Amino acid sequence: MIASIREILRSEFGRELGDAGVHFLDPFTGTGNFLVHLMRELPRPPCRANLPAKLWANEIMLLPYYIACSTWSTSTTSASGPMNPFPGSAWSTPSDLADRASKRRCRSWYAENTERVNRQKKAPIFVIFGNPPYNAWQQDENDNNKNRKYPHLDQRIRNTYAADSAATLKNSLSDPYIKALRWATDRVGEDGIVAYVTNNGYLDGIAADGVRKHLAEDFDAIYLVDLNGNVRKNPSSRAPRITSSASGSA
Repeated sequence: MIASIREILRSEFGRELGDAGVHFLDPFTGTGNFLVHLMRELPRPPCRANLPAKLWANEIMLLPYYIACSTWSTSTTSASGPMNPFPGSAWSTPSDLADRASKRRCRSWYAENTERVNRQKKAPIFVIFGNPPYNAWQQDENDNNKNRKYPHLDQRIRNTYAADSAATLKNSLSDPYIKALRWATDRVGEDGIVAYVTNNGYLDGIAADGVRKHLAEDFDAIYLVDLNGNVRKNPSSRAPRITSSASGSA
């Protein structure tokens, strides 16, 4: 993904990963692996000295958030110096940052996190990348994984993707990765890159015809890398069963 971002920066914008003004945001960072790999790809000083001004991330699950903060601090600290906190992280979701109804939740967090949220909202984000969640088709009420409501973002989807869809059933448009596409497109504005790992349902899904229409209108170029991960269309991509002589099938 980072190699692709580098190539697109060069070919489409004439810029490099380390250029001033190229800010990166991983809005679903998990334990922060994407950002760590990006840090390793950035050139040495002066760029690395400005990492806190270039790199941003969000995570809503508390344990992964703390792991990510610790990993980033270790990655940006010299072996002989004290550990530096990473100020570009926020305990939040991108939808919380975008949705007007979520501002009350932001203010209820501790003061330092609120300050980070506010700085991120003002940052000139140029590249949004990462691995959004997807869970539109919850199989069981006990999964306890229903999609949260974000009035402003949900309205944006209704006014764009849903409004231009000819489908009757549009439940799949409530999938978080669809919301992530809508949010990221709005966030980068007129110039920028969105690089996501997603499922491929929006490529030929009936309800995603509006998504395809708007992606074609919103972006000057779209690059797709098919990793053949859809087990329904590509059964060979299913992880093999492993047989252990000690414990039977695993």
